[in-house]
Amino acid sequence: MIQESAENSCGSGIPAPIPPGTEPEGRGAEAAPTLAAPATPRTGFRWRLVSSLVLWGIMLAVVFWLPPTGLYVFMNIVVAQAVWEFYKICEVKGLPSFKVWGVIGTVSLISGSWFFFGSPWFEKLSYDFDIVILIIFAVGVFIRQFPQKLNPRGIETMAVTLFGLIYVGWLANFITRINFAYRPSPDGRYFVMLLVVTTKFTDIGAYLTGTTIGRHKMMPRLSPKKTWEGTIGGIILAIGGSLLCCLWLTPETMKCRGLTPTHAVIIGLLLGVAAVIGDLAESLIKREAGVKDSSNVLPGHGGCLDMIDSLLFTAPLLYVYMRLVLP
Repeated sequence: MIQESAENSCGSGIPAPIPPGTEPEGRGAEAAPTLAAPATPRTGFRWRLVSSLVLWGIMLAVVFWLPPTGLYVFMNIVVAQAVWEFYKICEVKGLPSFKVWGVIGTVSLISGSWFFFGSPWFEKLSYDFDIVILIIFAVGVFIRQFPQKLNPRGIETMAVTLFGLIYVGWLANFITRINFAYRPSPDGRYFVMLLVVTTKFTDIGAYLTGTTIGRHKMMPRLSPKKTWEGTIGGIILAIGGSLLCCLWLTPETMKCRGLTPTHAVIIGLLLGVAAVIGDLAESLIKREAGVKDSSNVLPGHGGCLDMIDSLLFTAPLLYVYMRLVLP
């Protein structure tokens, strides 16, 4: 049995609490680099833009140029780090969790889905695998709590552990489903590209529009500098990114899979809205804990959770659209 303290203190990369009203706009709102000296908005944005382009460029390179195991390894590293960061943020708030147990559950979800979706013999079982893993780990957190004589906050510990597994691990695993959506054809990878481009265009558009013409605060309690103008600009750029993938980057593949310009506009609109919600969701968690970034492992960007927060909401939505709407 894994022996870890459910209430150990946070000390690996969580920045100091932030005062209210100091977040920049857009994805933006949480992604200001953690530096000793304050950065100007434009300097901060350049860091975010460069780090985002490099990181997501690496992911797309992994998807298109490396063997399939490359994306598997990349996802396990990024998502496992992201769920760890989530538990660390909760510790800052004083909420204990079984961090190692949650990371094991996340890796199990991704690894199992990768095996079942990638196997022509077990593909039909892949849709039930997530349910099996969630049941096992729901029971497992109770078993993990049984010997914890010195942890009187068992309900909180189990709830936070399971929520982290679902919020980060389960939602991120929809990227695996998208990648294997058209097996044995590798066309799913083009929809992974569509997902990344559209989501990140939302972040960039929200920041550029919000810092240029943003006047009306959207939700100052969660993200003080996020504006309605920035949100609308991000959604418009998301639609542009979706059309870019549909008409210029991979037109033949997208046409073959039924992605017409009309579908591209709808997907851009839906993913743009979902990206904003995902951004605000992580802002809510960090605001509650009083932290600025989920960690400082990515220069100019924060942590892995900061990098994928919008994808946690856009990936499931795109997968559902592919399954239920596209022919």
